[in-house]
Amino acid sequence: MRLLFLILVINYSYSQNSEFDEANMLYNEGRYIDAIDVYNKILDSGLHSSDLYFNMGNSYYKINDTPNSIFYYEKALLLEPDNESVKNNLAYAQNMLIDKIESLPKNQITTLFDSILSIFSYEYWQFFTIFFQLLLVGFFILFFISKTSSRKRKFFTYSIISLFIFIITFIMSINSKSNYFESDPAILYDKEVSFRSEPNLRSEEIFKLHEGLKINVKETINDWTLIRLSNGSEGWVPTSSFRKIK
Repeated sequence: MRLLFLILVINYSYSQNSEFDEANMLYNEGRYIDAIDVYNKILDSGLHSSDLYFNMGNSYYKINDTPNSIFYYEKALLLEPDNESVKNNLAYAQNMLIDKIESLPKNQITTLFDSILSIFSYEYWQFFTIFFQLLLVGFFILFFISKTSSRKRKFFTYSIISLFIFIITFIMSINSKSNYFESDPAILYDKEVSFRSEPNLRSEEIFKLHEGLKINVKETINDWTLIRLSNGSEGWVPTSSFRKIK
């Protein structure tokens, strides 16, 4: 029974790899819409990866579908935050946007901290925290049971180093997790949408927003959602006008 299950798993994985290769071949042949159909078939099967989202973003970019290209590049970055290829292609896609909204300025320390934080997802930071916590406990036990002073000094030094790294990874883990759950990014899909002061059509229209812009979802009331832009501005848009990245 276990052998049969293993064979089924292997065959299923091979099937998905074959479909991925087929989609890549279609992309290389310039058949971008056909490639997207196969990529979507893989997603519908429950599988996803940074490479899959990256290739989908590239396919949509080739057919000038800016919202979808940015959406899938952002999906890829959720899984691989430090992938330079994805970042570069995302920047190309963002150059096609109508709205050019500047992000809030950050000081050098905050920028450096955020860049380090973005190297790994919060799950990886949590893994490192647990790993160095276990390492700390292990070195402390070895220090406690060692008989000679030289071994005690060695394991005490290792314990201090492990403690220092544990504290750093713990801080990174807390901040990364907080950023992940406080952030609810989305991409606008409507060609043009009114950015309003209140969640109704009678409210003041602050300005217009356009497709492909990345926003952050704050709260939803009926058919309206309060969003925050990268420059700190907040306003209401129809809930149907965007698609969440997470």
